[in-house]
Amino acid sequence: MSDKALLVGINRYPSAPLMGCVNDVSMQADLLVTKYGFDESSIRLLIDERATRDAILERLQWLVSDLRAGDRCLFHYSGHGTQVATRDFQGEVDGLDEAICPVDFTWTNQLVIRDKEFVEVFGKIQDGVKFNWTSDSCHSGDLTRDMKVNVPRRIPAPLDIAWRIRTAKKLNLQKPRAFGPEEIDVGFVSGCKSIQTSSDTIVGTTPCGAFTFFFCKVMKKSNKKTPLSDVVAEVAKELKSNGYSQEPQVEGSRSKSPFLG
Repeated sequence: MSDKALLVGINRYPSAPLMGCVNDVSMQADLLVTKYGFDESSIRLLIDERATRDAILERLQWLVSDLRAGDRCLFHYSGHGTQVATRDFQGEVDGLDEAICPVDFTWTNQLVIRDKEFVEVFGKIQDGVKFNWTSDSCHSGDLTRDMKVNVPRRIPAPLDIAWRIRTAKKLNLQKPRAFGPEEIDVGFVSGCKSIQTSSDTIVGTTPCGAFTFFFCKVMKKSNKKTPLSDVVAEVAKELKSNGYSQEPQVEGSRSKSPFLG
């Protein structure tokens, strides 16, 4: 059995910086090493200025290569995300894609990573690989993180881009998320519902994502055989009891399996 993890965290967006994404990655790495026995050499971190579109896609290819049934694999992302309108061959708006925002993100096709690109990459993972994907940003609608403190956490769309998104929503053109149990053998966990935002906050004195903080807290005390769906239910209780309105979600063919199990 071999292990691989790619952990991406971006605070230093030029136009809309965040606070807790790098700490999210640190907490996840610590969880993998101390609780799940990952070797440090099997974990790759991609942080801030180094987390460009090209670098993320390159590391994703490393993540999915040479995996076999029984191996453990994790992709974690903390940062901004968005929706981007799609056009048909005639140039008409015909839908919305969900996307993450690399540090060099602009409102262009060349500097965004769409959901369909993740499907293409993760579709290479063989059946039987214990694959989990955690996202401390909204996974649908508006992927941007939000803050519990009074700092804007949204990358505002330029007027023309916002108009395309508005058009697609009005026409009810949003497509269902491109990945699912029938396409990728994955346990996917997101920090909130599609109509909510994930909080970038401070717990004690530590900037972090609220979801990641409580996910790691619950995972450290839970049994390794606990189903992922039960873990997320406990995380939801922690979030609610600490004043957060976001509701984490779990889906995919491995939602009833243990984390990395």
